[in-house]
Amino acid sequence: MVGHARDGDDHWTPELIRGWWSDRARVREWAVALDRKWSVSRREDEREAAGGARAYVAHIDGDLAGHLRGYLFRQEEGRPARPGEALPAL
Repeated sequence: MVGHARDGDDHWTPELIRGWWSDRARVREWAVALDRKWSVSRREDEREAAGGARAYVAHIDGDLAGHLRGYLFRQEEGRPARPGEALPAL
């Protein structure tokens, strides 16, 4: 089946996943800068979007590493990890 967001596995490799993770500070800073700009905007839509930028930063700082480790396992092993299986390092 082909459609929006259905072909990520064709484009992400373990090396690209690890590379993105090692460079996450750059995208995090981008989102922080958007939040700073948009949170004081005169435009209501930008002030609302600032919340999305903050949520994205919280996701990077929070549970994203665990999700990526699970995705990395699936990319390398061709299946989801079973409970208790060790996940690969980023």
